[in-house]
Amino acid sequence: MKNREVRLAEEIKRIVSDIIQFEMKSKVELFSITFVKLNKDLSHAKIYLSFFSKNNGSNLAKIEEAKGFIRSQLAKKVRMRKVPELEFVLDTSIEEGTRILEKIKELNIS
Repeated sequence: MKNREVRLAEEIKRIVSDIIQFEMKSKVELFSITFVKLNKDLSHAKIYLSFFSKNNGSNLAKIEEAKGFIRSQLAKKVRMRKVPELEFVLDTSIEEGTRILEKIKELNIS
């Protein structure tokens, strides 16, 4: 990504995290936005979420349900000509990394 895209992705990451954490009516359990990927024309943002609980599906459903609200709040806080469409994706890389580390420990190689 170009420098402008990286800065904008980080700004979107920070703002969307604050919106989900503090402004949504239905509360979401502990989460982290791990990465924001913007397409070249900045019209679409793919937001990768990781949850620190077992209720991944219900938490993601709450966020999907509030997608319009999140986008409207983002529009108020970011100076862009057009606010990107938001797509929320469950990021399972932390769980996969933990699973791989457990497999390595099971091998017990010295």
